[in-house]
Amino acid sequence: MSPGRLDPAVVRRHLFSIDDAVRNLRRHQGGTADLLATNRDELWSIERGLQLCAQNVLDIATHIAASAGREVPDYGSAIDRLGEMGILPGQFAARLRAIAGFRNVIVHGYLEVDLRMVHALLNERLEDFTEFARLVDQYLRALPAD
Repeated sequence: MSPGRLDPAVVRRHLFSIDDAVRNLRRHQGGTADLLATNRDELWSIERGLQLCAQNVLDIATHIAASAGREVPDYGSAIDRLGEMGILPGQFAARLRAIAGFRNVIVHGYLEVDLRMVHALLNERLEDFTEFARLVDQYLRALPAD
């Protein structure tokens, strides 16, 4: 694959979207998984916010990897490529890779969404999105100015 051109403005728009969604999701932290089972509006809000975070992460990863000429046959491999490129630490990339599967479940409805997984992602892993954004921003800042 031949490299394209990285567009930092596109990446920054996605980073802003992650930040906005995470801020909104934080308002929903602390509730129980049982609440999600009984409050469909709460569940929908949380699922939508997590979907936005996941999609933005995957869009960023795909854009950066493809612009570097890396093969990206699927979303999970896009995360792998950022690990290979040193943008994400290896263990973090391996952990974050699961977000591709979560995104597919939410978007395509392959399976019924596990409410415990949604609850755990909201209450235990939300900072993964913030850390991803921090690492990508750090990468962008290190790029040579055009």
